[in-house]
Amino acid sequence: MNKINCNIIGDLLPLYVDGAVSEDTKKLVEEHLAECADCKKAAEDMRKELVLPVHETVRAAETSFLQKMKKTWQKRRIRTAVISVAVTAGVILGSYMALTIPQWIIPYKPVDFSVAVEDGMVCVYYTGKGRINCSYGYDGEDEFFLYFTQSPWSAYVEPLLEDAEQEEPYRYQIDSVDCIAKVYYGEFSKGLDVLYGKEAEMAAQTELIWIRDEASQ
Repeated sequence: MNKINCNIIGDLLPLYVDGAVSEDTKKLVEEHLAECADCKKAAEDMRKELVLPVHETVRAAETSFLQKMKKTWQKRRIRTAVISVAVTAGVILGSYMALTIPQWIIPYKPVDFSVAVEDGMVCVYYTGKGRINCSYGYDGEDEFFLYFTQSPWSAYVEPLLEDAEQEEPYRYQIDSVDCIAKVYYGEFSKGLDVLYGKEAEMAAQTELIWIRDEASQ
């Protein structure tokens, strides 16, 4: 069989390098390359130019894509964490405000309230359910007007956080028995600020819960 011309092999090399030739053609090219150093080098150079750059480009593209995906995933994870913290903080703050800000006046029940003179001081005690949130009082000439409030937190949550057996009555110390002749308790519908100096109106809105015994002076 006659040897194949290098020009013909040169025409076939691109197809050969790409693997786009038949087995017979492949065999002929390889037989020629085994004997022709120039064509063999041309084939090797062609492989470097056609195969390796494409391979490296694909690898670079894959690496870039993976890096972008990693950064995107990290950003999403951070963003999710920040949102979760913000939502949790909002829920906690909202729950706290809902439990502490609303308050109502505790209605007077004789079984829950008592007044006593201790060491010359008039003191009001509350022994009802829940804890006191705030105490409000107004001192008249010889009369004292007051009321206690509760919030959802003080009424329902706070008692659960402490041992009920160790619970002590709430004590509100008013003033010397020499200065207080009457103690009133009740709901001040107009508010204490509006009723300052109007003891008669206060008395109409409250309930007399204690009168000084002259013997206690």
